[in-house]
Amino acid sequence: MQTGLKTVVVGKRGIGHRPSSFGVAIALALALLVAILSTAQGAVARSQAASTKKPSVTAMNRYEKQLAAAINATRKRHGLRALKLRAGLMRSADKHSLQMAVNGYFAHSSPNGASFFSRVRNFYGGSHPRYFAAGENILWAQPRATPRGVVKRWLASPEHRRVMLSSHWRVFGVGVVRSIHGAGIYGGHTVVLVTADFAVKR
Repeated sequence: MQTGLKTVVVGKRGIGHRPSSFGVAIALALALLVAILSTAQGAVARSQAASTKKPSVTAMNRYEKQLAAAINATRKRHGLRALKLRAGLMRSADKHSLQMAVNGYFAHSSPNGASFFSRVRNFYGGSHPRYFAAGENILWAQPRATPRGVVKRWLASPEHRRVMLSSHWRVFGVGVVRSIHGAGIYGGHTVVLVTADFAVKR
């Protein structure tokens, strides 16, 4: 956004007398100084305005479907069963991606310090199953990151690869949001935040 600049030179000039060259030089110097200061102040104001813009977070439902398909395709290529999407795990993943975006942080735990396991269990654990296990992969990236690109990055990390390609899991859920003017560690940039929750219970 453009900003208007104004300069003013305060002084007296006698009627019928031409200003001396020294006086003109001072007037020009003052005008230049004021202009420089005004420009600098405008730049600072624009910078502050950009840094104080409120984040705007939106769910990316189509991206989630593509990511789920990419995860299952990768598992099949490695001789593993495809996982079934479960609404509870979708809600768990969606909530976590949203929390990270709104609160400007990146971690498996929730803002209140609760572990990812307790979150996943609350959304999908049900009424005290005999056995319950869960795993989680998260990622944040620039908006141009594709679902296949996300999977590729997880494959390149031994820990994330182990979680995504575990034969232990039976079900999963994914949650993806886009944050414009990202808060906290995202430094006002537009980013995509991804959570994938994997689980098994019996």
